[in-house]
Amino acid sequence: MKTIKVGRDSGNDIVIQNDDHVSRTHCHFILDDNGNYHVIDLNSTNGTFVNGVRRSGETLLQPSDTVRIGNSMLPWQYYFNGRPGEAENNNKTSLMDSKPQCVPPTPAPPEEEKKGCGFGVASLICGILGVNLLAIIFSIVALSRKEKNKGLGIAGLVLGIIWTIISILLVIAIYAS
Repeated sequence: MKTIKVGRDSGNDIVIQNDDHVSRTHCHFILDDNGNYHVIDLNSTNGTFVNGVRRSGETLLQPSDTVRIGNSMLPWQYYFNGRPGEAENNNKTSLMDSKPQCVPPTPAPPEEEKKGCGFGVASLICGILGVNLLAIIFSIVALSRKEKNKGLGIAGLVLGIIWTIISILLVIAIYAS
């Protein structure tokens, strides 16, 4: 069995110094006697993510899985395949100093992308009902919040603009006659 310790503390096998979202002792990677890979989150503050899903405790890894701690993607497969940073030689490796092991930090944690689509739905409904101003306002809010289904906000905006144009044309036609 092979264990690789990961965290900000210098006592770890893999030291990540340039990410404040990584705990001092964040997680362990394990290769068990049966050839299975595992990651164990050590009750870290910001969590360990496997394929974008936060995991606690021990998780069985598949070769294609991605692992992120803090804002750092970890190329965990390298740590077991004789590449730089391999733990069995007891090399202390800093991801800040080692380009082959460090994938650039992700721009934002996945939690930021999980906002609902309430304003988009409200925008679409107002657009269908012909409540122009509310449809436009709700769609602007939906698009600025980066809701996961932008199509609803765009549809509400288009409907709000169409109803506004129709309303203006009707007012012009009534006053022109």
